[in-house]
Amino acid sequence: MITRLRLIALCALLLVTGTAAWPQDTERWDRYLDRPRGPYRGQVIDAETKAPLAGAVVVVHWLRDRVYPVHMVAENYAVRETVTDVEGRFFLDVRDVEEGAPSRTRRPGFFIFLPGYGSYPKKHVSPRGFTGGIFERQGAVVELPRLEDREERRKHLFLFGHGDFSDRPFKDLPELVRRINVERIAIGLEPHTPPE
Repeated sequence: MITRLRLIALCALLLVTGTAAWPQDTERWDRYLDRPRGPYRGQVIDAETKAPLAGAVVVVHWLRDRVYPVHMVAENYAVRETVTDVEGRFFLDVRDVEEGAPSRTRRPGFFIFLPGYGSYPKKHVSPRGFTGGIFERQGAVVELPRLEDREERRKHLFLFGHGDFSDRPFKDLPELVRRINVERIAIGLEPHTPPE
């Protein structure tokens, strides 16, 4: 009995001290918004030719962690999209989203898509490694590879979905849905249609 109590006490102690000392990561990058981080900017280019890619859709999405007594659930908090200009550049001022963000709102995630190309972060050439915060301040250059054939485009298209970033993608992300449908039609698939 005493051995069992000691074992339970040891497990409880490890649980309490282990979670308190758990590191975020080697970069000391906190996953939660501590202040508004935007505006966000960058440039999207062809990985081979280095030419700017106009018309790529850039999706910025925020998740919020809801904490319950015995579990935590990540839910969509907000999403914004924009399209790259003729120089492949994008700029998103999102103060309205980040200044009003509730506690436990995560730093945003980014997704970049253009039909016929790999997407960021699913299938891009650069940047590599830890990419947290790269679109803050001066921004970053993202290189997307051209996908070579129909089969490669089909496989790539099934790595993500327009519903990954919003519960109402047809309303919140019309540019992303339109470009995904362009790609679906180009490779012989039916386009997505809004629910009735």
